[in-house]
Amino acid sequence: MLAKVSQTSMSKALIVGMTLMAALLTAANSAASDTVLAMVKPSLRQDSACKNLPSLPRRVATISKYDQSFRSKSVLNEAQRQERALQLAPIQAAIRQVLALARTDDGNAAMCALQGLRSWAIGKALTDMATSDANLSRDSFTGEITAIVLTLQARGISLNGEDEIRSWLHTLASQTMVYYDVKAGPISRRNNHRYWAATAVADLGAILSDENMRAWARASFSLGACQIDDEGFLPLELARADRAYEYHLHAYSALNRLARQLAGHAHHDLECSDRLGLLYALVADGAASRAAFEKRTGLAQRHPSRRQLAAAFMPPPTRGDLGTTSALDPI
Repeated sequence: MLAKVSQTSMSKALIVGMTLMAALLTAANSAASDTVLAMVKPSLRQDSACKNLPSLPRRVATISKYDQSFRSKSVLNEAQRQERALQLAPIQAAIRQVLALARTDDGNAAMCALQGLRSWAIGKALTDMATSDANLSRDSFTGEITAIVLTLQARGISLNGEDEIRSWLHTLASQTMVYYDVKAGPISRRNNHRYWAATAVADLGAILSDENMRAWARASFSLGACQIDDEGFLPLELARADRAYEYHLHAYSALNRLARQLAGHAHHDLECSDRLGLLYALVADGAASRAAFEKRTGLAQRHPSRRQLAAAFMPPPTRGDLGTTSALDPI
């Protein structure tokens, strides 16, 4: 009788024990699942924020917006302007979308911007420029892409270990330098196109710690600054007829930005940097400046836009500005 009671008690205890163990295992598995979900959730949130990252084309084949039958290249061909604008708009929108992510006060958004750069690098975006205009257009895009990188760096996100991005940026800079040294026409390789290209290359030289890029940017600055005559005029920009004042402002904006970028690496003096002040004095005097261009060209000058005139608000750097870096926004 006692043996039967004992066996019954043991059976009950065994059942209770097994039930308790099953409950504990269930609780443990549930806790483990919660831990896994907690680890996955940030990644899921990041993937969600990165869902609609825009792509960039590898090949661009735009044509100039100016009527090529006019030597001054100052008369717009409206049909060509519209066609070109349609081709470039998606590229501009894509770059600015990723720049907005880089600037957003959210770590996930910044990492999405980095992921966007990775995808462009893998796709070798903007590395097949099929026309001269495409090469000229790429300069501004490269400058905007460097703005993304500089913004991420300012937020503590470096390109260390991002070999694909670094290689792609190096390709963009190398192709730009080769284009202006070898392929560009005799005017483009010496006028405002070259100076704006150099602002992008200067930033890439800083990002990639590449002295060859910095040297090319310095040479480009001097190429432009040394052309400034004693009255402040640039002969190649004077050739733009009734847009001469506009293009002097455009050239000054590039040369001034370039001088400030290169001033951060003051182990080299900039040849002809003293002449930049002559150009500034010429373009920064409002109505008097416009009158000076009309007198020199013999043509009524177009009224520059507010954005173009903004270039004249910033004087050239002085020796006291040697600590200045390339923090200006190229957009």
